[in-house]
Amino acid sequence: MPETYLYSARTRSGIKRTGIIQAETADRVAAILDEQDLMPISIKLQKREQKPMFFGFMKSQQYEDLIFFTRNLSTLYQAGVPLLKALSIIKIGPPESYFNRALERIRASVESGKALSEAMAGFPALFSKIYTASIAAGEASGKLDQILDALAIMLERDLELNRQIKSAVRYPIMVIIAIAVVFVVIITFVIPRFVELFSMNGVQLPLPTRILILTNQIITRYWIIVLAVIVAIGATLKKIYSSPSGKLFFDTAFLKIIVFGELIIKGNIARFSYMFHLLIKSGIPIVKALEMLGGTLKNSRLTLEIGMLAESFKEGRELNDLIGKLSFFPTMALQMIKVGLESGSIESMLNEISIHYSKEVDYKSRQLTALLEPILTVVLAGFVLVVALAVFLPMWSLIKVFKGG
Repeated sequence: MPETYLYSARTRSGIKRTGIIQAETADRVAAILDEQDLMPISIKLQKREQKPMFFGFMKSQQYEDLIFFTRNLSTLYQAGVPLLKALSIIKIGPPESYFNRALERIRASVESGKALSEAMAGFPALFSKIYTASIAAGEASGKLDQILDALAIMLERDLELNRQIKSAVRYPIMVIIAIAVVFVVIITFVIPRFVELFSMNGVQLPLPTRILILTNQIITRYWIIVLAVIVAIGATLKKIYSSPSGKLFFDTAFLKIIVFGELIIKGNIARFSYMFHLLIKSGIPIVKALEMLGGTLKNSRLTLEIGMLAESFKEGRELNDLIGKLSFFPTMALQMIKVGLESGSIESMLNEISIHYSKEVDYKSRQLTALLEPILTVVLAGFVLVVALAVFLPMWSLIKVFKGG
């Protein structure tokens, strides 16, 4: 696997050059520099740093940083500021942030003769394949300013989609966590106190109370085993999900969940459509664009169906042949792509698809919240009822014992 090396070298005329090269060994870096007629001064292996992790693309803060960078680079570039100067002006967050260090190395690479897209490709945690491919197309066509604007819009839309989906699932997750915490507190601290009181007075315990007592005994006496079982189940599920067949199974199951599945599908299609629009706008051929897009979707089942769409384009088949074969890719989106191809307006049609499904995500997220509220209310009421019966039924029996005494 290639490593990233930082190098410092001089030309035959004595001019110092610095930059980064990806190669298997330092000797290979030296050979590459020699081929470029450069004399190495130093070659250092770049330390592996903690890189921003993606959620979709990445976490919200990194997304916002990338949008800020893209917008600023677009503004400076359109104002006539040279690219190297623009890269040295733009600063993202603290001076020693990962993004700023990456920008310094990108600038050094561009200064040494690399294209901007090639330099960005060395930082895949910040710049996705779609991003770098669009930049490369913009450089080749001379439309880098337009591509930067389109990239910023794409990132803003994607960030908004992620926020809508997170907002939709945040409420039920918080309620479930709250129920779990209350349950643990009751099992651990409340029930044992009542058990002592009821046992001392010989009260016959009802079924709900006995269930909670049994749960308490299992957790307190065998907590190591319980913890080990939970960890084992989690590790097993993670291992299964990490395999292609396991991921496909779970991702397909997720898409079948009522409302949640529709939210996942519409969010992915909205994102896919605008990325497709951007790549077509950049001048990238349709088949190549579809091949690139397959790896950017979060759901492997939808990725598989995008692959079928790409194969259809490769073989020159009618898109109507795919209707019925694609289980989750919306038929309406497929028909709109077909109309766009036939009318020569595929670029604008993809933009319309993206706008439509973005609105659908907004609607579905609000619908999800409205649907889950009564369900969670019933679940919460059921939980309160079980706990109340477990606590108060024995108390009534205790009162009878005292009256009888």
